[in-house]
Amino acid sequence: IKISDLLIREATLIEPHPTSPRLGLQRLLWQLHTKHLLHPGIPIKDGMEIADIGAGTGIWATELATQLPPSARVTAYDITDTHFPAPEYWPSNLKFEKLDSLGAPSPSLVCQFDVVHLRMWAFNIRDNDPGQLIRNAAKLLKPGGYLQWEDARFGRNVVRGDAVLEVRQVMQRMSNASKHNFQWLDQLDLHVKRAEGALDVIDCQYKPWSTQSIPLCMDTFMVALESSGAALDCLKQVDPSAPTLDEWENALEALHNESRHPGGSQLYWLPVTLLARKK
Repeated sequence: IKISDLLIREATLIEPHPTSPRLGLQRLLWQLHTKHLLHPGIPIKDGMEIADIGAGTGIWATELATQLPPSARVTAYDITDTHFPAPEYWPSNLKFEKLDSLGAPSPSLVCQFDVVHLRMWAFNIRDNDPGQLIRNAAKLLKPGGYLQWEDARFGRNVVRGDAVLEVRQVMQRMSNASKHNFQWLDQLDLHVKRAEGALDVIDCQYKPWSTQSIPLCMDTFMVALESSGAALDCLKQVDPSAPTLDEWENALEALHNESRHPGGSQLYWLPVTLLARKK
């Protein structure tokens, strides 16, 4: 059994409602951190084409589409349409389509976009190698097009408190079972340069969250951790060392209780943002 197949199946079966609030929290968190939807270094022009890859609910694409010229078009792609909103809620210049972004792109999509947007791909990349995603994103870009990327450096967590130690231990067992290695996110700019010579990195920021954003980041991380428990039964099928759901929930409950006190436990990830341009 392939882990990736199990996790995709699990994600498809989970109700969309728990995921939608999490993605909404993430959008707000990134908005507070970057102060923009589209990087200010990207020129806005009539007729521009933008692809949001791994769009989820499409909240970023939906908000951006309403701020662009009517002739600009945004396409939100995801491997499943589980979280897509009904078409009646789409802006006129936005559409949603299914796409496996780690597979070879269709020839009809090659060199079609002025901007490709990636966000929160950390858990979709295994074996510390984002190269295929980077190369596929570059293929979608027109010459002179931009890659905009925001992601979570899950290997660089800020930790404080006894309960955090237990959660981190359980998290490590999950990562080992799912073959996740987040080291590449601490050198995202280098991985982009190595994977695709046609991309010039213009800007890459590893700056931490503002103090005011930390509580929101902690809440966002907790919601994501709670949701990830849905995959544990699948992981157990391929690696018996993966934690049980009871272990996972007990560790998270202890962390939640400790974090609500002044000076209590802290656990949150650090961000990375990148802008690159295709030659």
